[in-house]
Amino acid sequence: MSCGEAHSRARELVEKGYQTALVATALALSRSSLYYRKQPRGSRADRRWDGEIVAACGAKPAYGYRRVTWWLRRKEGLTVNRKRVLRVMQERGLLVRSRRLRARRRKEWGRVETERPNQVWQADLTKVWAGPGVGWAYLVSVIDCHTREIVGWDLSARCRTQEALAAVEQAVLERLPAGSRRAGLTLTTDNGTQFTSARFLETLTELGLTHRRTAYHHPEGNSYIERFHRSLKEEEVWVSEYQSLEEARASIERYVWEYNHDRPHQSLGDRTPREAFVGSGSDLKTEALSV
Repeated sequence: MSCGEAHSRARELVEKGYQTALVATALALSRSSLYYRKQPRGSRADRRWDGEIVAACGAKPAYGYRRVTWWLRRKEGLTVNRKRVLRVMQERGLLVRSRRLRARRRKEWGRVETERPNQVWQADLTKVWAGPGVGWAYLVSVIDCHTREIVGWDLSARCRTQEALAAVEQAVLERLPAGSRRAGLTLTTDNGTQFTSARFLETLTELGLTHRRTAYHHPEGNSYIERFHRSLKEEEVWVSEYQSLEEARASIERYVWEYNHDRPHQSLGDRTPREAFVGSGSDLKTEALSV
C-alpha cells in the first residue's frame, strides 16, 4: 500500500469513529498527518491596481506589459510591479501577440553606430489610408538614429520629390537652425524615385548633407524609420478611421508628439527620444527642448 493510499484509508477509519492515535499506530503513520486539513489558499496578490492596468491596456492596445508598467509609473504615478501587470494582462487576455516573421535577419544588419544626435538620419515613405473621399495618402518621415526622435514628416495626397524634400527641410530647420553645411550629417534612404531624383540630390548637396542609399531588397539598412512606421500603423493608423486628410494629419501629428515625448525605448534605457536628445548634451536649438 502506497503512502497516499494509507493516509486515505486512515482518514476513512477516523471518520468512522476509530481513535486517531490507534489508527496511526496500526498503519505506521504519523499521527500529526491525520490531523492536517488542507485550507483553501487565498490570493495574496495586490489587486488594487487591476482596474488601472486594464484601463491602460485599453488606452494603449499595442503596448506590451513592460510599456504598460512604464506608462502606469510615469503617467499615473502608481507603484506597480511589472510581474503584477503581466499577470493581469494574461488573465484578461490583453497581451499583445508577437509577429512571427518568416525570414529572420541578423540584428546587426540594421544597427547604426552613432556618437551624437544629427549624425545619421533615415528617411522613408509609407502609405496611410485617409478615408474614402481621399484614398491613400503618403507619409514621409525622418528619424534621428541616435535619439530615435522623429525630426521631420509630411503627409500629402501625392508622393513626389517635393513632399520628400518638405520632410527633410522641416527636419533641418528644426534640428540645425544654425546651418547644416558643417553638421557632418548623413541621410539614409532607400532607392525610391523620390529619393533618387535629380532635384532631391541637388537639394541635399545644397544643404551639405551626405546621401546614403540602402542596398536593393535590404530594408534592414533603413531599420529605424521602418520600425517607426510599423509602430505608427499598429498604434495609431490601424485603430483609426480617418475621414479626411486633415484628420489624418492631426492624428499623426499627435502621435508623433507622443512618440517623441511619451514613448520609452529599451534601446535608450527606457527614456523617450526627447529625453535622449536632452541628455546628449546637445546645444542645438535649446528653445525646442521645452516643446
